[in-house]
Amino acid sequence: MSDDTLDHGSSIRSATEEDFDRVLDIDRHSFSAPWIHSFFKSALDDIFLVFEKETEIAGYLIACVCYDLEKAVILRIAVHPDHRGKGIAKELIRRCLDILTESNIKIVELDVELIQREAIRLYEKFGFRIANVIVFPSGTPGDEETFYVMRLELP
Repeated sequence: MSDDTLDHGSSIRSATEEDFDRVLDIDRHSFSAPWIHSFFKSALDDIFLVFEKETEIAGYLIACVCYDLEKAVILRIAVHPDHRGKGIAKELIRRCLDILTESNIKIVELDVELIQREAIRLYEKFGFRIANVIVFPSGTPGDEETFYVMRLELP
C-alpha cells in the first residue's frame, strides 16, 4: 500500500517495526490491558495501519482478515490522547474498509465496550450494527465488563 496524503502533512500507511515504540505508547494510553511487542509484530502480517501527522504517529488500526470466510475483524484502533477528536479514527476506519472492499471481504466485525459511547456512535456512522452482546464476569458481582459485537456488511 502506498502513502496517501490526507491533508497537509498527514498520511496513512502500513506500519513497520520502527513504529512500535510510538504505537506501544498510544496503546498504553488507550487500553487498560495494553498489548505487548510480539502482538504488534504478528499484526504486521495483516492490516496494520498508522496515521502519521507530520512525522509523528497519532493513531493506528489493526485488522485480521480471513480471506476464506470473506470476513475481517478490527482488533485494535487507538488515537493518542493529544490527537483525539480530530477525525483520525474515522480516517483509519475509512482506509481499512476501502482495503477490505477491494479484497472482496464481505463482513467486518469489531468488539467495543458498552461504556465507549463515542466509539459506538462512530462505528454506527459507518453502518456497523450491534450483532451480539458479550458479558465477561469479574470476581465482584455487578462488576462485569459488557461488550458489543458490531458487524458491517460490505458491498
